[in-house]
Amino acid sequence: MFIFGCSSSDDHLIIDVWYGEEQYFGQPGMAQRWVNILGNIESKNGLTSLSYQLNNAPEKDLIWGSDLHRLAAPGDFNVDIDTSILLKGKNQLTIIAENTSGYRVKKEVVVHFESHGHWPLPYEIKWSEVDQLQMVVQIVDGHWEITTNGLHNLDTYYDRVVAFGDGRWQNYEVETTVVFHSFASLEPGPPTYNVSHVAIASRWPGHDVDSLQPYRKWFPLGATSEFIITDHLDSCRWRIFDGHKPGQERFYQEQSPNQYRMIEIEKPYGMKHRVETVSENGTRYSVKLWPMNQPEPTEWDFVAIENNENLHSGSALLIAHHTNVTFGDVKVIPIQP
Repeated sequence: MFIFGCSSSDDHLIIDVWYGEEQYFGQPGMAQRWVNILGNIESKNGLTSLSYQLNNAPEKDLIWGSDLHRLAAPGDFNVDIDTSILLKGKNQLTIIAENTSGYRVKKEVVVHFESHGHWPLPYEIKWSEVDQLQMVVQIVDGHWEITTNGLHNLDTYYDRVVAFGDGRWQNYEVETTVVFHSFASLEPGPPTYNVSHVAIASRWPGHDVDSLQPYRKWFPLGATSEFIITDHLDSCRWRIFDGHKPGQERFYQEQSPNQYRMIEIEKPYGMKHRVETVSENGTRYSVKLWPMNQPEPTEWDFVAIENNENLHSGSALLIAHHTNVTFGDVKVIPIQP
């Protein structure tokens, strides 16, 4: 870390990069278009500017949180870098922060990029065997940790997201387990948008370009299958939907009240999501969630078919939206459509 200016006891400016000062991308593959470098700025006197520089290119401004969306806590940042501008091998990323007294700090991060890897399918993650999180998934948003029970999100906020797979994945099934520890009370508008959930999404290319930093537009994608948890634990249910597409009606389907479920906090559940092409423009999404102390049900909880033109391939996501959860081991298998 490099420090500029005269420091005093009032100057407290620390750049914390969550997943290390040396990070690796592209092996086994790229789960999305972007590389995300995440962290938090701790500043006693408040920030006046935050920026980054990649490989001696001109500096680019960064937004710091909270932004009521992807940036959760005060001082959170997310450097979203287009992989098309990364060099193969080592890339030097410099994050520069300045506080209200003119005190500046720089943090150097080495970004290793391999541009020709492909994510295998079938694919499996056993968290107990993982040393570096970014070697088995790509962190899109959030502060995650590996515990003895699995992958746990340290920040309970808007769409905490990890990705795995790549643009070659088309028809596949994702299986994991989930434990609900707690969840946020629902409020209209940001940041909860009146919903708390845990989800598996499929056919993800990465956030779409918009005018924001970090980019916020999460569609187009295949679909996200969200298991909604509410204050009334006997009224939890599935919903499946994609984003708005120009000239097309939004795809959205939700379980009816007679299909609502009772959920218990701190109880492990199995969770499965399947995506498969069923016609030229048709895609079927199938989901189920069941207590791990019971056999897996043979039938799906909920099946939705989208007949709009859709993305035909892309990676998978694990998502926790305003829920504090632990995901267990992950298994992905190919499906014959």
